[in-house]
Amino acid sequence: MYLMYVDESGDTGREPGSSPAFVLAGLIAPSGKWSEIEQAMIELRQSLGAQYGLKASEELRGSTIMRKGPGDSARRVALIESALKGIADIKSVRVILCAVRKKNLPPETDVFRAGWSAQLGQFDGFLANAGGRGRNAGSQGFVVADRTQSAQLDKLVRALRRERPVTETYGWWRRKTRIHNKPLKHVIELPQHQDSKRSLLIQAADLCAYAVFQKEKPSMAVKANKGDERFLKALQPAIVKAPGVNADGVFVVENV
Repeated sequence: MYLMYVDESGDTGREPGSSPAFVLAGLIAPSGKWSEIEQAMIELRQSLGAQYGLKASEELRGSTIMRKGPGDSARRVALIESALKGIADIKSVRVILCAVRKKNLPPETDVFRAGWSAQLGQFDGFLANAGGRGRNAGSQGFVVADRTQSAQLDKLVRALRRERPVTETYGWWRRKTRIHNKPLKHVIELPQHQDSKRSLLIQAADLCAYAVFQKEKPSMAVKANKGDERFLKALQPAIVKAPGVNADGVFVVENV
């Protein structure tokens, strides 16, 4: 059994002023290693506090750290980079990253559905290859998400167990595309919705999502300190390099 803790960055809107991308990041933890991973996150949190002066009351949220964290912007970028390196160094932890780029999407595209369908599909693929062979191939997985849009996500998960259209490319001579139904098979139950303040693992997922969003649209302070290059580089050892991801390890949706 695997748990995937998911958080997002950006928004799902299409109106002027909305973010150019909607990002989801999932931190995958084997259930049998949960206690070890939780303890590693506690120790990482303590280390960041001792090294950078991050207060115990402050969440490990990228946007919050950059806005009002300790020191100047260079120190805050270094703090986030160190946190991402610490996450990547935790044994057994893997990370799945997805980004929906809105610019070229058809106006009728549901950004929330596109993003979560990709994220859950990547997790389902990871689980399919996680253990067992033959009729009992694969493992089961459970999603723990922040409380944002919980009812909408529950409804979507139910729907994706029946139908999840995926565009596939095939043919070695003349490349063609087709839409194939790949419903979720290994993701069980409905997501558990958790307040990020109570979960260091959701906070870790938030940092991962922030790293992707800053690659898509870096803030001035992050770009000035090359955080848009440093963040995802720090996370690389933990990123699941599944088919379809880009050089940074991000599965990008941009022309549904």
